[in-house]
This record gives sequence, C-alpha cells and structure tokens, in this order.
Amino acid sequence: MEGPVDLRMQPFGPARLFTVDEANALLPRLTEIFRRMDPKLARLREIRDLVEDAQAYWHSTGDGMPPEERTVYEALVAQEATVQKDVEADIREIRSLGCELKDTGQGLIDFPGWVEGSIAYLCWQRGEGSVAFWHTLEGGFAARRPLRP
Repeated sequence: MEGPVDLRMQPFGPARLFTVDEANALLPRLTEIFRRMDPKLARLREIRDLVEDAQAYWHSTGDGMPPEERTVYEALVAQEATVQKDVEADIREIRSLGCELKDTGQGLIDFPGWVEGSIAYLCWQRGEGSVAFWHTLEGGFAARRPLRP
C-alpha cells in the first residue's frame, strides 16, 4: 500500500488546497467511507489473529500443517488478501478526494490548505462536526490548534 505524499517534498506544493468549507463538504462522504471500512478493518484484524495463531501453533506458514488444517489456513490467507484489497480500495477513495488519511482507527484526515498565510493541514477526526483545527506540515494531531473564525 502506497504511503501518503509528503507535501514538504513536493516542488510545487500539493495538487489541491482546501478551504474549510470545501473540507467540510467532504465530511459526509468521508464518514460513509469510514462506516464501510470499519467492519472490514475489524474482520482483517480477526483474520490476521487467526493466521498468526495457526502459524505459531504449527510453527509453519502452511507447509508443516496437516491437510485439513492447511486447507483452513489457506482459506484464511485468501480471505485476508481479499479484505485487504477492499480496505485498500477505501483508502484510495479517500486519497482520490485530495485529502490524506492519517489513521484508519481514529479516522484522522488532513486536508492541505492555507492557514495564516502558509500551507498547512486542516485537521479532522471522525466524530467531529466540522473541520475546526489545523496543524503545520511538520506537526501532527497532538500539535493541532483551533482555526480562527
């Protein structure tokens, strides 16, 4: 899975800069994507736990398992790949909107934008009613500050 683009390394800046209103307009769509992604992420964690348990128990990634166990193991590995592809599609959809997904579990999204005369990130976390915070390109969630009205 490709990582987010580091805006500090882009010679011409980000492809798109958002206003607060533009970022807020995307929140219903982002909320829906997260709603779809949540059960997939939960299932992916479950499958990975089962795969890891089987590997630890059999000290193997399939070859040393009895045929019945190996069949179950291979089915889990196939499910893991399918669910991972589904999650990656959701992540690509988020990125296609021009924003950056920082944390799937917390639902952290950064929108490149102008704040106080500089390119910065407008910052939103799932559950917040609107985009009301920002941080520098170098800062993160812990460094976010309220937007001025």
